[in-house]
Amino acid sequence: MALRAQFEGNNEIGVFSKLTNSYCLVGIGGSENFYSIFEGELSENIPVVHTSIAGCRIIGRMTAANRHGLLVPQTTTDQELQHLRNSLPTV
Repeated sequence: MALRAQFEGNNEIGVFSKLTNSYCLVGIGGSENFYSIFEGELSENIPVVHTSIAGCRIIGRMTAANRHGLLVPQTTTDQELQHLRNSLPTV
């Protein structure tokens, strides 16, 4: 599978999303077309989570992740962290 996508006219989709073998994070505030690309291809197999990190949409730049876990910066809000904990699969 290979698809083209833009986040609000920006081709740097890796800045606004993070994909692992277990889950996909996408930054809030994108177009429905952007989300539908991820959800249409991935949601049957892994969760697609709409979120922000430290109030920012640049999920890919703000996180380090793999199928075993997710690292977020200290500036991540308690609400964002709880949303991630509730949405991501447990290891």
